[in-house]
Amino acid sequence: MIQLKSQRNPYVIGRPISESAIFFGRQKQLGFIEENLRQGEKVILLHGQRRIGKSSLLQNIPQLVKVDNSVFVSFDLEYHSQEKLDNLLENLAEAIVEQLEIPQEQVAIPKAQEIEEEKHIFCNKFLPQIYEYLKDKNLILLLDEFDALNNKHIGVELESLFKQLKNVVYKNPRLFAIIFAGRKPADVSNLLQIFPEVPIEEVGFLDNESIKQLIIRPVAGSLSYEPEAIEAITELSAGHPYFIQILCFAVFSRARELQKWEVEREDVENIIDKAVELAEAGFAWYWEALSALEKVVFSAVAEAQKIVLEKSDRELEKDPLKLLANYDNVLSRDSLEKLTKELTSKGFLNEEGKKIKIELVQRWLIQRHPLWHEIRELEKLDKQEIKDTYETANQLPQINKNPKQITIPKSLTGSDKSANIKQSLPSVKPSEVKIHRTKGEIWLIAGMIFLGLSAIAIASFMIFFYAPNGSDSKNQKQNFLPNSTSPTNS
Repeated sequence: MIQLKSQRNPYVIGRPISESAIFFGRQKQLGFIEENLRQGEKVILLHGQRRIGKSSLLQNIPQLVKVDNSVFVSFDLEYHSQEKLDNLLENLAEAIVEQLEIPQEQVAIPKAQEIEEEKHIFCNKFLPQIYEYLKDKNLILLLDEFDALNNKHIGVELESLFKQLKNVVYKNPRLFAIIFAGRKPADVSNLLQIFPEVPIEEVGFLDNESIKQLIIRPVAGSLSYEPEAIEAITELSAGHPYFIQILCFAVFSRARELQKWEVEREDVENIIDKAVELAEAGFAWYWEALSALEKVVFSAVAEAQKIVLEKSDRELEKDPLKLLANYDNVLSRDSLEKLTKELTSKGFLNEEGKKIKIELVQRWLIQRHPLWHEIRELEKLDKQEIKDTYETANQLPQINKNPKQITIPKSLTGSDKSANIKQSLPSVKPSEVKIHRTKGEIWLIAGMIFLGLSAIAIASFMIFFYAPNGSDSKNQKQNFLPNSTSPTNS
């Protein structure tokens, strides 16, 4: 058995897996691609969440998909999403020439300025040169992060690009395209409008056998996992490959440090905090993809899971939204249910909408985004800001105009003392506090200031009037002072 101390961590985080030897699973998607290419489908669409493994699948297609007389060219549109259409097509032409290893003297790569002046030069002049070089082979474009093009630089030209690609692909019998997308469900819907009736397949979570292979095969001969440890990783990751890699990376690091050759369930539990730390980039994508309202519901479901586990609250288990019952002046029941459906459709909640789909994400939410904090964040937004962050809702929930009326339950803050502190302080950082004053409050403050100044003026006048000015001044003072100063009358 290899000594762990000298072994590099074989689990991969932070980059796509391009080596087919350590690429596991996705047989269904690979078979889907291969079958449709053999049937002559011109465009194939694959979609899935970010970090679900789309790019890893794309990079392994040339090695694992077996089709005759074909070459593959991959092009990551995310790296070119801020470019104008003309520059993007120039870079695509360069990628085709470079990856096919075509001598530059054999093909003229169109420059952005030339494409701007002659819109069809890419299709009518550049591609025919490529076909001539390929002889009888087909060209299959692997277009990653296709929906990343939806930005202000391409703007209205985006639809034109999609339609142009469609026309080019369908008019050229030797040109095919496999599109990877899925940043947002709406993006996939837009693509389907332009490419109707194309074969479509989801790149989702891994099945149990693929999970097992991804866990054990990279460390075969050096580290062994007990069945309970594999089960724990499966439960925490729900089969999401990114989080499997994160958990296993942390497990291996700890095993190497302790020189422990077998991994048990307890070992997995002991690295959860480290895994949460390692996965911050992935968690950030989850969080940034949500609106302010969705964040509140997401945190509420996570909090409900925690309470159910600790207190066996069956009612809350059936309906986690009950945790927000005290906030009906902020979010109506109808709005909560719509938000829950949105989160479920995005794959963030389970099919019933009652649990966070990935347990490791739920643990991160409890640590980094407790419910009381997200309610405070919601208070800082006005209705227009909330509307801007939630474009998919059919109806804007009614937000309470007076955030002071919202109270935080003690169960969400951990202690009575901390609850009181959090209720009295809008924020720890004064720079982040928004001061809300109604017109009535402003007039009240002005009136109090006026009364205070008047009181000072009267007091000054009385002191001046009754100041010592002779032998009877002492008696005058005594007559002026109230009797309540005497101990006998207190």
